[in-house]
Amino acid sequence: MDEKLRILKMVEEGTITAEQGAELMAAMNPDLPGQQAVPARTSYDKKMFRVIVDSVDGDKVKVQFPVGAIKKILKATGKLPIPEKELEGVDLSSMMDAISECLDEEIEGDFVNVESADGTTVRVFVDP
Repeated sequence: MDEKLRILKMVEEGTITAEQGAELMAAMNPDLPGQQAVPARTSYDKKMFRVIVDSVDGDKVKVQFPVGAIKKILKATGKLPIPEKELEGVDLSSMMDAISECLDEEIEGDFVNVESADGTTVRVFVDP
């Protein structure tokens, strides 16, 4: 299979992003006229901020927003757009402060992991 078709198939399947596909194609033909290099990294505000909550009752909450949107939501409301009942027993004020600091410092990967006494888990991270 042609390399370009393989890249397009990977984008279609969600294995890589469209931007990553464009980077790969640009890298394959750097000498073509009009071919401009795509930046290796997206800006931090465009990265995906994710929250995953698994409760012992079987409830699952998965939230995904671009970092820039989460920064605006936190500034406006002081909290994340997730049901607070799933976070009973968690010091939400401290968690929101920690999340805000991590976003300001442009931290990638996991930066909040909570495992409550009842077995509920919370994972907050930014995709690297």
